[in-house]
Amino acid sequence: MNMLVSSAAIAAAPAVAAPQESAPRTSEIATDHKAVLERMEQVVDVLRTRHIRPGWTLSADRAAAYFRRHVRGPSFRDEDEDTEEFHHAAKFLHAHGQSIYWVLFGDPSFLICGLAASCCPAEHPIRRKRRQTRSSTLSRLIKKASADYSAAIRDLVPGTLDPDPEKEETFSDREAEVRHELATSVPTTLAGLLAVLT
Repeated sequence: MNMLVSSAAIAAAPAVAAPQESAPRTSEIATDHKAVLERMEQVVDVLRTRHIRPGWTLSADRAAAYFRRHVRGPSFRDEDEDTEEFHHAAKFLHAHGQSIYWVLFGDPSFLICGLAASCCPAEHPIRRKRRQTRSSTLSRLIKKASADYSAAIRDLVPGTLDPDPEKEETFSDREAEVRHELATSVPTTLAGLLAVLT
């Protein structure tokens, strides 16, 4: 599919971490089942012995058993049984917010990149929430003032096409005040103003 993308959109896109070309592919890495089991047991032990949140439960027995079975036996009947148990273990790790790449390969780069991608390092969380709340409040005020202004100029005296000049002036002033507040609040960008005003 062909798409036209502006260079501004590409420049504004967030950076995405990509693995280095020199890093070995996962299919080229020999699996050390004992190390994998140790990392999985560490995950299970930490999750069992720490307080995560009220009401949180852990059901790790089947997932941990998959990795134990690769080290201690018995071997799987066939590839289908192995695949089914592996998928259950992978679902367990995903459901509990753990990195399968760290468990299988001991590679923390996926953890590091994932955490970096999920945060906003340039802005403190409390300041970000205040900005979002202020922006949301101002946006609601502008919408209300615009709606009131529109209602005022549509409030016609029966039989004429003239709006009520007093109401029009009052609501126009209110709308101008709200727009001024939005334009002078920090941080506001031209793109943000255009998004709110259109």
